[in-house]
Amino acid sequence: MKFSQSDYPALFLAADRASVSARQQYLNLTRGTLVLLVAAAGLAAFSSALDAAGSALAITGAILLAASILITTYLRTSNLDKLWYGGRAIAESVKSMTWRYMMGADPYFVDLPPLEADKRLVSGLGSIARERKQLAFGFGGEFSEQPQISQAMRSVRSAVLEERKGIYIAERVCSQRRWYGNEARSNRIAERTYFILILVGQFLAFVAAIALVRHPESKVRLTGLFVSLTSALIAWLQLKQHRELAQSYSVTELDLGLVHEQAQYVTDDRELSDFVGDAENAISREHTLWVARRDRP
Repeated sequence: MKFSQSDYPALFLAADRASVSARQQYLNLTRGTLVLLVAAAGLAAFSSALDAAGSALAITGAILLAASILITTYLRTSNLDKLWYGGRAIAESVKSMTWRYMMGADPYFVDLPPLEADKRLVSGLGSIARERKQLAFGFGGEFSEQPQISQAMRSVRSAVLEERKGIYIAERVCSQRRWYGNEARSNRIAERTYFILILVGQFLAFVAAIALVRHPESKVRLTGLFVSLTSALIAWLQLKQHRELAQSYSVTELDLGLVHEQAQYVTDDRELSDFVGDAENAISREHTLWVARRDRP
């Protein structure tokens, strides 16, 4: 028995789509702003050295700076960042709730009448939506006709204990462990790469400053360009938070590994409920910390 992304509740699909889209827009616009600032610094570095084209370079640099101001203003007023992590918070909460429902875990115990379990899930989904109703504008109506409780969700919930346990281990625990492990490794590599690039930028700025001391008559002044480049790299590194994410993902991967070891002792529905609760709590802790970091002023 398989469970795919499209089988999640409509609220998850809408929130996930909105979050992914907002994240991509936010990162692209931020990257564009940093590139414009570095480009403007580069034009300023060479404008005084080119007598004929110097004025054109200066004007172009001013245009780039004006464009960066417009993009920054748009980022401030569009609330793309809030839609990004707010939508992610909704999506992850709904995903956790969905797996609890399908496994018959607290509070959707498998011995509940089907109608009562469905009512509890729908009520929980409604509470999540109301808590962040200010984000509804970003969800659109693409999934308005999708059910909140899919047939696949009901099929998994009605399966026997061993089938539900097997699906949860394969599709939730192992899948999340692989994701956290891969993300931890890629973030560690990215953090080291940006650290080296920042050091190179600082060294080049230092060399350019020494060169200017020795040749003050030079019309090419590269110190500002390399300082701008280094500052842009630092700003991007702070935005992406590679070090913090690598640590957080590594801890969660370890926690899920420890939880996974308990699967062999699950022999009844009550033990499965406890097992699912431990796994979902481990995933929830990581995501709660992620949202808290994004909410910091």
